[in-house]
Amino acid sequence: MESDQQEFDIPGLKARLLVLLGADAGAYPRHLEQQFPRILDRIVALWGKAGLDAFLQDLTVTQRHGRQGFPEEVAVELFRLAALHGELRLTPDHSQGTGWSWIEDTELFKREFTKGDT
Repeated sequence: MESDQQEFDIPGLKARLLVLLGADAGAYPRHLEQQFPRILDRIVALWGKAGLDAFLQDLTVTQRHGRQGFPEEVAVELFRLAALHGELRLTPDHSQGTGWSWIEDTELFKREFTKGDT
């Protein structure tokens, strides 16, 4: 991990993220900084952009089997950052409404969906 540390300007990344976090500077991910500086670099680059929500989701909820996962302290930091960034509401919330809200013509969709049942 030391070689990873040397590839990144950790003090610079820390200073930038602390500014971005503002009043929430206490949420600075020190364990993430120490163990996964590449991820910290990406978070700083994406902060304030809708893409960060997807990036953090991909990190914390994987579809790939056999993944070891992050150490608990890092996972907690990632979830905290995801919650803070989510409060900025940069990514459209597709979860509002009913389970059918994303479908423009629900009757047509239901007919197509049930075709295989008959």
